[in-house]
Amino acid sequence: MKFILMGSVLASTLLMGSNGLYINVNNDTLEVEADIYLNKHYDVSDSSNYYLNIGHLRTENDTKETQTLSTIGFRVINPYTDDNGISIGLGMKSVYTDQMTKTFFALPLSLYARVEMNEMIYVDADFSYAPKVLSFADAQTYTDMKARLNYKVLADGYVFIGARSIETKYEKGSDAKYDNSGFIGFEVRF
Repeated sequence: MKFILMGSVLASTLLMGSNGLYINVNNDTLEVEADIYLNKHYDVSDSSNYYLNIGHLRTENDTKETQTLSTIGFRVINPYTDDNGISIGLGMKSVYTDQMTKTFFALPLSLYARVEMNEMIYVDADFSYAPKVLSFADAQTYTDMKARLNYKVLADGYVFIGARSIETKYEKGSDAKYDNSGFIGFEVRF
């Protein structure tokens, strides 16, 4: 299943002219994400970068129950807002999961930041939150935070270590933590 998912994401991103493919793992979680750079396909402002982001996370909890979380979103990044290599951005994504016989759908607002230390190392972080008004079906709130330290090993390839926390809250009090741990992975840019 993991290889089919990774292969289909890679094939679809190559055909669509994507900007990047990210794969990260830890002991019980696999996450695959693809960024599609929209500035090449649409006549948009040259001062900002527009991305379509597609992601899928699969994890097994302590009882070996498999949980999945799928996302699709849009973000705008203002590159190099100062001379120190700092860029920030805003976005929105849709989050869907169907577990515990409940359907979770949310539209969190997102904040992105990147700091380029030099041409070999950069740090990026993002935070997304959906309050009750942006949570639908059985969802009450959604929160995720992620940070990565990236190191360039190839002309278009990076390895990274990071940490993330993803939490969904359902109506009637049940919660699900998808991942609250560190991970390693790689990024390939096209």
